[in-house]
Amino acid sequence: MIRKLLGTVVGIAMLATVGIIALFWFSFRIYVAPNECAVLIRKTGTALTANQKVATEPGQKGIQREVLGPGRYFKNPYTWSIERHPLVEISSGDPKTWEWVHSLDAQQREAVRTSTFKFKGKFPEVGVLVRRTGDPSPDGSPVVSRASNYSGIIKEVLTPGTYKLNPYVYDVERYPAAVIPAGFVGVVTNMFANTDEMDAGTGITSANVTSDGFRTNLRQLSKRGQRGTVEEVLQPGVYLINPKLKKVTLIEIGFNEYSQIRVSDMENNRISFPSDTGYDIRVGVTIIWGIDPKNAATIINEFGNVDRVLETVIGSQLPSICRNIGSTYDARDFIHGEKREMFQRDLTEKLQEVCQAKKVEVLLALVREIEVHAPNVGSEGEQVTEDLKRTIQQSYIAIEKRLTKEKQRDAAVVRAELEEAQKKVDIARETIQADTRVMVANILADAEKQAAEIDAQAELEVATIQQEIALLDAQRTEILGQARADVEKFKNQAEADGYRMLVDAFGGGRAFNLYTFANEFKPDSIRLFFAGEGTFWTDLKGFEEVGAARLLGNQVGPLGSGGSSQK
Repeated sequence: MIRKLLGTVVGIAMLATVGIIALFWFSFRIYVAPNECAVLIRKTGTALTANQKVATEPGQKGIQREVLGPGRYFKNPYTWSIERHPLVEISSGDPKTWEWVHSLDAQQREAVRTSTFKFKGKFPEVGVLVRRTGDPSPDGSPVVSRASNYSGIIKEVLTPGTYKLNPYVYDVERYPAAVIPAGFVGVVTNMFANTDEMDAGTGITSANVTSDGFRTNLRQLSKRGQRGTVEEVLQPGVYLINPKLKKVTLIEIGFNEYSQIRVSDMENNRISFPSDTGYDIRVGVTIIWGIDPKNAATIINEFGNVDRVLETVIGSQLPSICRNIGSTYDARDFIHGEKREMFQRDLTEKLQEVCQAKKVEVLLALVREIEVHAPNVGSEGEQVTEDLKRTIQQSYIAIEKRLTKEKQRDAAVVRAELEEAQKKVDIARETIQADTRVMVANILADAEKQAAEIDAQAELEVATIQQEIALLDAQRTEILGQARADVEKFKNQAEADGYRMLVDAFGGGRAFNLYTFANEFKPDSIRLFFAGEGTFWTDLKGFEEVGAARLLGNQVGPLGSGGSSQK
């Protein structure tokens, strides 16, 4: 019974536990998708103040500052509710789609000057935050730090990435990153500054005045953290800058062209001025000018954009400089080549002086076309102009003819001197060739003589050496013959001495002969003849000597012993 009761209690407990877990799982669980965030709203607690939009203290009722990121959470549904919002994504761009421009056409340059130029492709973005809640900054600045709780523009930007942001606390604005292409620099202008530097960088330096009265007032640049144009420029690259705090202006560095010429009958921008003699001079001028990177910030700070540079510096000063310089020249000077070059050089130097005061670099002022017109209007004036040109042209033609004749005369003299020099060269060449032939013949004769002497000396030396060889051969033959005779003599002498010693060893010649006979005796050489009974004959010569030798052999001992034995 107790066991059944205990099992029932355990079962009920397990069912209750499963029910509580299921209730907790389905009622308290909050799931936030990967691309979402959840804003918490507290249903109970202390009420917010009148100016308060978001709860800043624990236990306050209403929208909470805290945001839940993607994941699974457990909250009391009677105390909390949520609002789902998409995550804030700041694009990092796609480098494969970037189209960098290294040289711009006229239309693109115009877009750069008007700050409407856009690069093609998906470039990185920045996110600008504006805090909607909180008290204003004590210093009254609209720019605040993200770490603070003050309302206003957040100084720090959101770099490319994904963020969970409370839409009740922050407004997010997306802007393209600042892109500085190659061949450009970016001039930065601070829109705000700290309180103690609010008015810094907005003063005017002391004015400089050029020789023609042109004032060169230049606004002072800002330092880091001050409001205004910053001295340091941005080099080519991609910069994640807050566009609400800093303005970036593109400036093309290097040299550009600015022309005032005649384009067509309807568009004639040539500069007109009177000459010293009253003739009307019309010139077309092209200016090669540029901006040094170190002066880009100064120029933007002074003029705002490049168009203002052309309008207020080059475009306004060029006509007046042409008139001031051109009025000191005679009409014929603009037809004469050397004086035209002097006019162009003076124009370049004066324009460089004026533009240098405004930090604008001028490389060259090129006078491309010059027209001279008489002061009278109509056909009469044109006739006077043509007569002037014709007179000047004829005078220069006469001068050139005179110079040509002088040069021709000088050329004839030089030609005659050249012919004379050529004849002298021919004579010298023949003389050298003759001398060379004589020298060659003498050298060949000396060489043949020396060769003959060398050959004769060689033959003499060869005969001498052959004679010496013959003498040496005779001596060798004599020596070899004597050696062979001596060898034969010594051999015979040795053989005779050997026989003499043998004879002396046997005691005499007869004994030696017998010994020799005995050694050389061969029984096969004996022939027997049977002549009948009782008769024994043999043909051995000297049978007595044979018997004696045998007898002697039995009596005489070893050679040289001199003894005898008898048996």
